[in-house]
Amino acid sequence: MTDVFLLLIRWLHAIAAVAWVGGGIFYWVVLRPASRAGEVPPTLARFAGVEFGHLVVLSMWTLVVTGGILVFTRLSEDTASVAYASVLAAKVALSAWLFFVAAGRRPRRGLDELKSPSRMRSAVNALGSVNTAVILGVVIFGLSDVLRFIVERELMS
Repeated sequence: MTDVFLLLIRWLHAIAAVAWVGGGIFYWVVLRPASRAGEVPPTLARFAGVEFGHLVVLSMWTLVVTGGILVFTRLSEDTASVAYASVLAAKVALSAWLFFVAAGRRPRRGLDELKSPSRMRSAVNALGSVNTAVILGVVIFGLSDVLRFIVERELMS
């Protein structure tokens, strides 16, 4: 039963990551150029942005919960090495940056709209483009492959 549960957790983690990064790539490569060219009505572009925002929030929560379970599971196994922990730390740090970028892009309501942006908010806005999110997501995917390679190498030895 534990193996089936972990398989489900890994699957949910992967699906959430693919949905978020894949949606970002779609926006970056298809929707934004079409919108800028006037091929997509502004109302449709706004609707797609709002709906994608909901997907991002769901993906973030899914990734945090499933990622937490996977971290504790992997680090408690015999295959957990210093190399694995180091790459995992890099992946978690980049994921935290990605979450911070995504949270910085979410529209704020209320008093936040009246304030002038802080230095931190300005930095997030400058770095928080869809381009940055897509690039970070692809790098994080690459680190996932490195982690899998490390585990497989440890299982062979």
